[in-house]
Amino acid sequence: AHVFINGRWSSRIVSFTLEVDKSPSAEDAVLLVKSTFLEFGDGLSLQERFRQIRKALTDPIFDKDTYIQLYEPGIDILDLREWTKKRQPEDTNSIAEMNSEGERKSSTEPPQVEETASKAKAKPKTTVMLRNLPNNYTRSMLLNLLDGQGFRGKYDFLYLPIDFDRKANLGYAFINLVEEEDVDEFWSTFDGFGSWSFPSSKVCQVSWSGPKQGLKAHVDRYKNSPVMHKSVPDEYKPMIFSQGIPKRFPAPTIRVQHPKKAGKH
Repeated sequence: AHVFINGRWSSRIVSFTLEVDKSPSAEDAVLLVKSTFLEFGDGLSLQERFRQIRKALTDPIFDKDTYIQLYEPGIDILDLREWTKKRQPEDTNSIAEMNSEGERKSSTEPPQVEETASKAKAKPKTTVMLRNLPNNYTRSMLLNLLDGQGFRGKYDFLYLPIDFDRKANLGYAFINLVEEEDVDEFWSTFDGFGSWSFPSSKVCQVSWSGPKQGLKAHVDRYKNSPVMHKSVPDEYKPMIFSQGIPKRFPAPTIRVQHPKKAGKH
């Protein structure tokens, strides 16, 4: 139980012994236990004790996740968490006002606005990775699949890595959606997808691409990559788009190594 002793909140294990009257007249007796405050005698009057309770804020022995607050009529113990938030001190520089419902409000921005602003600064995730693609799928076949599912013009980057020796894809691809709002639809369409253009037991999975996110990050990643070497077939290279129309990939800024010399694809 949480008790208030000598001006401080403290946690105590309270035990008591209940003696039952076994006489016949006590057979219909009912024991009723109500939630209440347990107090230990500290020599203070009820008025003095109440003043101390009203002045106290928290007991430092409780951790940050424990919400012990002052007693206020009508507050249930389950509501203490929300009630504590409402009772936080106001900014001394703000001007308190009363709204139409009689509740106190502040002229400063509410915490949720600050939190929203903080989230707005974070870069949105728009690049996803398709896994478990049939290895015989070509880049053209993947483009036809995306467009056939209604995503033409909704993506601006696509790369299907190819094994140069086997001339088959590695089973995964990277796609960047133009708008963050289209990610959910894309995800729900292709996560669990299995209606390929030829018989295959593979079931597609969707995950976030990492650590790169966004069109610019992937263009910077691949424009100087060996995969952009002139000896590599165009079908093996990444593509960028504008409103569904393929665009020329930005030129490299350094001399691009041959894939065999680089030792990677």
